[in-house]
Amino acid sequence: MTRYQPVLDGQVAKTLAELRPQIGERVRLEMRSPRGRYAVQLIGLREGGSVVVSAPRVSGTQLPFNEGAPLTVRLMAGNWICAFETRLLKIVTTPYPHWHLAYPSQVDVHRVRHHTRVPVNLAVSVDVDEMDPAAAGFPVKAWCTDIHTSGACIEANRILGKVGQKLFVSARVSVNGIDQVILAPAIVRNTYESEGGSFSVISHGVEFVDLEEDTRLILAGFVYQQYLVETGYLPTEGAL
Repeated sequence: MTRYQPVLDGQVAKTLAELRPQIGERVRLEMRSPRGRYAVQLIGLREGGSVVVSAPRVSGTQLPFNEGAPLTVRLMAGNWICAFETRLLKIVTTPYPHWHLAYPSQVDVHRVRHHTRVPVNLAVSVDVDEMDPAAAGFPVKAWCTDIHTSGACIEANRILGKVGQKLFVSARVSVNGIDQVILAPAIVRNTYESEGGSFSVISHGVEFVDLEEDTRLILAGFVYQQYLVETGYLPTEGAL
């Protein structure tokens, strides 16, 4: 992460107010004692005063939190993932439950970039055109080890294609808890061999091409979701 580095409107952002998170933005609270992660919403903020968020909801359970408890906050501000350390200043129950958090003296930020690669461990199926002379040996099961909106790295125990060859990559992914299928034509851009224990692994760098609009949206949603998980903004599935 970079501290005090994002440039907004030509100036270095040094405060949460300058980062301008949207009211209603999803906020993740990470409590240290007792340990827990909770999703709430940003209600408002005042520089030098406090950050106001909705109170966490836990059905049928009294939240064992005390004023003064330290916690970590993660939220989005435009194209930036923000994180800061704070403490619970005040618990307010009327006219609606909300918390006041200490205004942060510093904010760690990380920019979400369009071509950011995210590590994955995703089972994929790789096929070739039925007119290809090697089509008899396809489809092949393989593993995608990193992915971005323009391409991926795919590992297999054999060469899937020469540089410049067209492949068809399919995978089942979950986006916001909904199962989706990615069907992506791709061109092999590079290959290299690495040792994988007692056998060799062939890594293929592929570039996605001619994606349909639905596939492009699913892919972007999946990559963005995985990026937020990797940077700690979103919990892994089932963590909350």
